[in-house]
Amino acid sequence: MQAIRAIYDGHHIKPLEPIKTDKKTEVLIIFPDTAEKISPVDARGLLRGAGKGEHLTEKLLKLRAEDIELEQR
Repeated sequence: MQAIRAIYDGHHIKPLEPIKTDKKTEVLIIFPDTAEKISPVDARGLLRGAGKGEHLTEKLLKLRAEDIELEQR
C-alpha cells in the first residue's frame, strides 16, 4: 500500500508527491477530520510525560537486543 499527500480544492485532488504506479488501480481517499486538528506544538505538549513510570527506555533497549539476537540467527 502506498500513501501520498494531496490537495483537494473542492473539485479535484492534486497529488503533492509522485504516484509510483503506471497502471490503472483502485484508490482509497481519506479526508482528515479538521474539527479536532491539533497543532504539532500542542500535540507534543499532550504527549510529554505520557509514559512516566513505564520504563519505556528499558523496554525499548530490551526489545532491540531481542531483535539483534533474532537477526544474527
